Amino acid sequence: MSTEVVVAVIAGVSAVIGAGFSYRASTRANAVEEDKVDAAAYERAKAIYESALKTLEEQLERMRRRLDEVTDQLTREQDSSMAMRLQIRELQAQVSTFERTVSDLRLQLSKSGIEPLAHPKEHP
Repeated sequence: MSTEVVVAVIAGVSAVIGAGFSYRASTRANAVEEDKVDAAAYERAKAIYESALKTLEEQLERMRRRLDEVTDQLTREQDSSMAMRLQIRELQAQVSTFERTVSDLRLQLSKSGIEPLAHPKEHP
């Protein structure tokens, strides 16, 4: 074999080895770059989820405060309603007492020979 062939073979082998190392380095660089892209995507997704979670927690807190307000209002209205019912019952009892008194007085007047006045219109 001539020197030229040996030099050409050595140069060819060196070129193939160099190409192999270049390919390997390029593959590793691509993998590192993909990892960087994945990490950046993960950080963006994490930020979005954390922001959404924070928003939902704030909405939940507002809803809890509103629920407390409505519950307090309902309690006050129920207390007021109960007081009104008691007052209505008292007034109904007074009306019944007055109706019995008027009826008793008409009866006494009638027994005494005094003609009672005409009955006013009845209330429903």
